Amino acid sequence: MQAALKLADGLTRVCEWAARLAGVVMIALVFVIMYDVIGRKLFATGSVILQELEWHMHGLVATFAFGYAYTRNAIVRIDVLADKMGERFRLWMEFWVVVLLVIPFFAFIVWYGYEFAERAFERGEGANGGRGLPHRWIVKSLVPVSALLTIAGCTAVALRILAVLRRPDLISDPFTGRDLWKR
Repeated sequence: MQAALKLADGLTRVCEWAARLAGVVMIALVFVIMYDVIGRKLFATGSVILQELEWHMHGLVATFAFGYAYTRNAIVRIDVLADKMGERFRLWMEFWVVVLLVIPFFAFIVWYGYEFAERAFERGEGANGGRGLPHRWIVKSLVPVSALLTIAGCTAVALRILAVLRRPDLISDPFTGRDLWKR
């Protein structure tokens, strides 16, 4: 069980790294937007390249934190039925949903997202009309990478749930316990 928890910690660290990168990109995005807006409004220097850069940066920020959010239980849930279930049943249900639905869904996104990005790379895809950013494959590569990060976060949660189910003395709830979730 300790090996599974170490693996979960490693996967969580990868997700934390990606979320930190998204945070840094968010700060840079604020400056790019400010520069673009001030330039457009005060100096008539609007730029398609800047607007596309904003779009690319938004994409990274929006997708690179999914796995991290799941490891911190910072996701939207509708717990109308879950409140009526026992703790062990909820944990088993979470585990099986992650293993049978969430991870295969994101694996599907990795598979087709890779082809999506690869096609863009092979074609030398860029902005329509050549006025925007070249190398559209870079932003399209965010699709499979972010799906892999989400799989990492989901795998970490599934491993922690298994640890709790096998060793209830470790912690009572993997979504609120400090010992398993935070180093």
